Amino acid sequence: MTVPDAERRNHTIDYFRALLKRVPEGPVNGLDVGCGEGFASRALAGRGVQVTAVDVDPPSLELARAQDCAGITYLEADFMTASFPATFDLVVALAVLHHVPLEAGLERLKTLLAPGGMLLVVGLAASALPKDAAWEVAAVIAHQTGRLTHREWEQPSPTVWPPPVTYGQVREASARILPGSEYKRRVKWRYTLTWVKP
Repeated sequence: MTVPDAERRNHTIDYFRALLKRVPEGPVNGLDVGCGEGFASRALAGRGVQVTAVDVDPPSLELARAQDCAGITYLEADFMTASFPATFDLVVALAVLHHVPLEAGLERLKTLLAPGGMLLVVGLAASALPKDAAWEVAAVIAHQTGRLTHREWEQPSPTVWPPPVTYGQVREASARILPGSEYKRRVKWRYTLTWVKP
């Protein structure tokens, strides 16, 4: 049974919903990299974004195309090497950057944005223990508390675990490659990264 988008909850989705408020009003040309079964693409299209959605996994794209596709063009492609006809006003990457080399991935996202374009990332990284032990304890408590009020939706696309880079490495690389970006470590095993290209 397919869970309606409005009822889906997991840590990535919860943090993405908060970032959605930053999507500008009006005509926006958006790119969803590593789109999976299309949750973020549909959320963006619902806000009036014309979405190009790319993924390398054919079964994920099949699931995406079987749902609402209004305002969305799905492509089977690797965002790292795909050729696009233009740059984008908005680029979204949910749980994607740990699938590719971090610095190369950030550089690629940077080139895909038009001047003035916005990047929204929800990512996964690894804690550096024992330094990050308090973060891990907080994450476990928050996760278990959340399970009392809602059920986690398991996304069906391929995953990479454990993440090959630490939160500290993501923070350092994003500050260097995307000057002025806003990196935030989140409690529930995620970080968010936002940036507006000069």
